[in-house]
Amino acid sequence: MWKKAAVIVMCLAFLLSMTGCGGSGKESKEQNTAVREADTQNTAVVNADAAHTGAAAAATTRSQAAENADAAGTDEAAGTSASKNTQAGSTREKAAMGVTGAQTAAQYRGLIVIDPGHQQYGNSEQEPVGPGASETKAKVSGGTSGTASGVPEYQLTLDIGLQLRDELEARGYQVIMTRDTNEVDISNSERAAVANEADADAFIRIHANGSGNSGATGAMTICQTPGNVYNGDLYEESRALADSVLNAYTEKTGIDYEYVWETDTMSGINWCRVPVTILEMGYMTNSEEDLQMQDSGFQEKMTDGIADGIDAFMADRTPKEH
Repeated sequence: MWKKAAVIVMCLAFLLSMTGCGGSGKESKEQNTAVREADTQNTAVVNADAAHTGAAAAATTRSQAAENADAAGTDEAAGTSASKNTQAGSTREKAAMGVTGAQTAAQYRGLIVIDPGHQQYGNSEQEPVGPGASETKAKVSGGTSGTASGVPEYQLTLDIGLQLRDELEARGYQVIMTRDTNEVDISNSERAAVANEADADAFIRIHANGSGNSGATGAMTICQTPGNVYNGDLYEESRALADSVLNAYTEKTGIDYEYVWETDTMSGINWCRVPVTILEMGYMTNSEEDLQMQDSGFQEKMTDGIADGIDAFMADRTPKEH
């Protein structure tokens, strides 16, 4: 617009030059007035253009400022979002690590029922040797005792049973004891019922041997035969448990390996519906072996050996859900 105003001024100046300075005073005055008005309009136009330009510049500045502010806000938001994502990722990572640590610490390996053989006072009352059997046996006996130590079998089996419980729990097993004191009255069938009701992965019955031959030494395990009328279907698993425990126990302790005795005369086995074995840890009627089994350091080897045998048995088995 200011360019158009400049053209008008130039045109007026040209007209004045054409009419000459000698025109009437009135005309000259009118011409001067017209020039002043044109100058005023030009100035107004220029000012308007300047104002428009300034407003545009201000608008541009405001727009740029807004853009900068938006950009800053976006960056801040992005930074906050990134920070939150980082924190969330860190939390998820820590949680995952925590779960993994918890799973490792609480790794479940199975449910084991331990039966420390015998009790302080035997019970000569009779019970069937198996479910529905007409043949009967004494419910439970007091067991033998150490020739040299004088320690009764029921005390030795409880000592080892409690130590075995602690060792197995430390290895990730759940453990149930049929007894944790000597002052009980639990028959052999009732002991088997504890393992059955728990649906144990393995039932370990702890005993010590006795013989009229004081020179007899060694360890053995016992399980049912394949033809057992009460639970022959469990023979293979019970035999595997008997083998695993005896192999590991004799290797750990150095006690002589005798054999796995397969028999259907043990009521505590016949009543079982889970894999079961009896471990005869050694002969209490042999003075040397008797005293050896009373040594605290040797008892650690005994419990470690039994636990190693259970580990070997469970190595290729999935623990039952309980």
